[in-house]
Amino acid sequence: MPKHILYIKKYNARDCLLAIRGEQIPQALGLDVTRLCVVRGICYHPGFAKELHGSLPEFIRALNARSIMSNEIPDMKEPDEIPYCIWHPQTATEATYRELAHRYPQMKYQIGRACAVAGYLNLYGELGLLPEVHIAEEARDNGQSAILDAIMAAGTKYAAMNDYTRTVEMDQPTMAHLNGDTAVRSYLDIRQRYTKPSLSLNSFSLGYKTHYFDITEDWRIDEYESDEPILREDVTPLLYTPLPADLPNVNKDLLILMAAYYGNIDRYARLRRPMRVPTEFHCIVRGVYHNTMFAKWWSLQPTIDDYRIQCAINARFIMNNDLSRISPDTRDSVLPYCIWYPAVADWRTYMELARRKPSMKQSVARACIVADYKTVYDGLNAEPDSSLMAEARDSPNPHYLRDLERKAAERGGVVSDNSPEWKRNTRKQMFEPTTTWLNKDVSNFFAETEFSWAYDGVVANMSFVELNVCAPDELKQKDFVDLGELYEPWHGF
Repeated sequence: MPKHILYIKKYNARDCLLAIRGEQIPQALGLDVTRLCVVRGICYHPGFAKELHGSLPEFIRALNARSIMSNEIPDMKEPDEIPYCIWHPQTATEATYRELAHRYPQMKYQIGRACAVAGYLNLYGELGLLPEVHIAEEARDNGQSAILDAIMAAGTKYAAMNDYTRTVEMDQPTMAHLNGDTAVRSYLDIRQRYTKPSLSLNSFSLGYKTHYFDITEDWRIDEYESDEPILREDVTPLLYTPLPADLPNVNKDLLILMAAYYGNIDRYARLRRPMRVPTEFHCIVRGVYHNTMFAKWWSLQPTIDDYRIQCAINARFIMNNDLSRISPDTRDSVLPYCIWYPAVADWRTYMELARRKPSMKQSVARACIVADYKTVYDGLNAEPDSSLMAEARDSPNPHYLRDLERKAAERGGVVSDNSPEWKRNTRKQMFEPTTTWLNKDVSNFFAETEFSWAYDGVVANMSFVELNVCAPDELKQKDFVDLGELYEPWHGF
């Protein structure tokens, strides 16, 4: 096959479909989505695209995985030719895996994982593996109780495999518990449909969605979309009970989000994944604003990859009357605007903050209106803008609105109105939202982030989870119930 086709970036929907079906190799393989369709086709269709062996490493690994699952032992000379997943979409025979372990002992944990899928108890015992948590979670998901029981009976368990990086650490595995970090086989059956990539200024799409797991190296791409099967336990009881040493068979994403939302350091540090789940960032910002200990923990992390988390940390420290993170050299990009919710600082803190960073004068003036620090406010001589005017209208002290209206009049009635809408939401509007809509199951929900009203324009609304936890089981018989409709007295109004 000509080498140049590996680098031609041209999308063709039919080429992708034929590749998924194992019928034809696309004429252009430069796009990620096209290569993923080829990998998918290779893994599901024995004999497809063998001419790609010797080209890209992901093709070589897919071809080798397919050979193994077809009960053929490939010749693998280099480490990057060894596949990670050799049990999906099907398993090989026990004899094939036994021979594979003999020829490639560095693959014995992958082979043990395959045993947990297929139930090869004898071969699993022959491998002499440490009690490994990924194999345990795989055995549990596939109903292989004998292998699961053998691992769980051990006093100490280990993590040799890593489904996030597709690597195996045989020499120095770490002690571990079952922590929901395994891409079990039932998860691999959830499919996503490929789409056309879009790289315009107004739209960006790779043609597929990434995830924290990609052990098959095809992002589970297909010609159709499938829903996640309901094979796991309800995660919500773990929101209000201590976490067990070994997590049950749950999707722990909601546990991660709520731990970040409340700033629970122990839970969050244990549960979080190497990459963030959707809306996790929003929950982190909310948790930092509300929990000083969570803010301190984040401040000690070696790297913080988002300036808005740094803004939230600085805001929480300011509200605690600590300005050690603020100096004349502090970058404006990590300076928060909201420094009065959920707490107000001492008046001297705000005065010193304005002295150190004059660029924060408007923010400090806003805090002084909220806290009714009249003397400090007057000393700032802040410019009238729409955000300050909104807060002043809500203040019980008319001094601030009179001052801003006077300054606006001196400027011909002009008030700066270039601030984002969230800045015009006053302290009275910063009560966290609640809901009357009761969802039967929230295990796969993420935070609502549509309405920016606090935390410097970042919001995470988890009221639907809190209502689900509070509501009795008898109210959760339907998928959705509006509890407001059940409260009869309002009909008389």
